[in-house]
Amino acid sequence: MTMFTNGFSTLQMPEDFEAINAKDEFTELYLVNTKIPMSIKFSTTPTLVGLPDIKADIERNVTANERINVIGSDFMLINDKIYYVIITSFSDGENQVRRNEFLYVEDNNLYIFEFTYPYADRDLDDFYLNIIRSLKISVPKYIVENGEYRINNEEK
Repeated sequence: MTMFTNGFSTLQMPEDFEAINAKDEFTELYLVNTKIPMSIKFSTTPTLVGLPDIKADIERNVTANERINVIGSDFMLINDKIYYVIITSFSDGENQVRRNEFLYVEDNNLYIFEFTYPYADRDLDDFYLNIIRSLKISVPKYIVENGEYRINNEEK
């Protein structure tokens, strides 16, 4: 079992996935497995709002896009923490793609897991829940004060 850590968060990386360089400052880990095929993205962003506001914004944006179909959207308890979960599907013209997103807020930091794959498979529930359950937060990555954010320089 391989572990990912950035000094702020640690989580289990599944076997047979390859890390890809992230293109934005908030993506901590981006993994792909071309054999399944599936991608996993883990991000951390600063936030001043809670999950109810995040849920409302996401649902408003998703329903405005007619190419995206919402399969499910609700709050879920994982490791005694409340996550917002949204499961969507969309078509790229040739393939139907499914995305399961799990969002969690702690200390003004929003943690996002995205699992994207081209089919619906209930057998994957334990697969992605085990990755989410492995998340350990040492310290918040971002400090949010006065409408601005900065990287946390606390001891990790």
